[in-house]
Amino acid sequence: MGAILMTCSNISVGFAACGRLHARVALALFLGVTIFFVAVTFSSLKSGFADAPSRGPGDVALYRAEADRIHDGQPYYDAIAAELRLRGYPTRSIFNWRMPLPVWLIGVLPGSLGQGLLGLLALTLLCLSFELLADQIGVKQGLLGVILLCGALLPCVLGDLFVMPELWSGVLIALSAVCFGLKRPSAGVLAGVAALFFRELAAPYCLLCIALALWEHRYRESAWWLIGFAAYAVYFGLHIWQVLPRISAVDAAHAAGWIRFGAAGFLISTAQMNAYLLLLPQWVTAIYLSFVLLGCAGWNSPEGRLIGLTTALYAVAFSVAGHDFNQYWGSLTAPLFCLGACRCPHAIGELWTAANLSSVSTRRGLEPEAESSSIGTG
Repeated sequence: MGAILMTCSNISVGFAACGRLHARVALALFLGVTIFFVAVTFSSLKSGFADAPSRGPGDVALYRAEADRIHDGQPYYDAIAAELRLRGYPTRSIFNWRMPLPVWLIGVLPGSLGQGLLGLLALTLLCLSFELLADQIGVKQGLLGVILLCGALLPCVLGDLFVMPELWSGVLIALSAVCFGLKRPSAGVLAGVAALFFRELAAPYCLLCIALALWEHRYRESAWWLIGFAAYAVYFGLHIWQVLPRISAVDAAHAAGWIRFGAAGFLISTAQMNAYLLLLPQWVTAIYLSFVLLGCAGWNSPEGRLIGLTTALYAVAFSVAGHDFNQYWGSLTAPLFCLGACRCPHAIGELWTAANLSSVSTRRGLEPEAESSSIGTG
């Protein structure tokens, strides 16, 4: 799908410069991928943990309890060691021990200030996304993007969900990409590095950003990214230094690793991490995901390429890694997916015009009239 769609794309006009044959093939491929995704949701390949009947206390309760212990004065690593073992979580791997942000931050801030901070970041993302989308594809699509983003960002202000590191990281990744699109690279680097500090799963986005900066000879930006990575390496090293003495030989470990090859089933389940989609059957998410992919593929401006490549990178990663219960990883990409989805109508319009399907349907509609006219004059 990607090869054909990229053949159709032009740096400045997206699918508008696509040849008729390529446009028709791309539309057929889009329809085929959509049907495939929908079929997956009705098959044994379906994945998803958000709508499980009963799971008991989960990660949100864990992080909330850790933040409460920190608020009461307990050191971060003592707090998480106690809660992980109390709740029967695996602790054998370093990656079972979350890094301090955002739980430590929430624990030391008074009241609901932590949630307010995340809400402020989400509001900033909404405003800047509208500015970017309105400038790129029009006010209507900008408003559509804001509406979709409200679904992705609603968990930021809903109950205790704000304690999830993936929410913070996802907001910051999208904020970084939007800042790059608005020609604010310093803010883009800062938000991207912050996303990495909140969750190591932001690393693919950050590595992609530095690769693009080097490829496009933006050496000053590359230097700032390298400084950010160096700071993170120190941060991660200190984390390991704190965790290793707390791991014992009797600690539990995951029975299976994170490489599960969940393919389309798990990918669709991660795309469901939007408040609107969680209330609807999963086949709706399957259609939404295909809209996201087409919208990103046709958005071939510099910021569109960043968003599209990030979407593709995480789509591949989530097709390979992740258990059913890791569905919440989709919070990392949920805001970015909204930006791609709102551009899909524009992309379909460009492909439809390039495929010349409107003139075909018009000619077919005129053929009976032309035939009756010739009979009447014969």
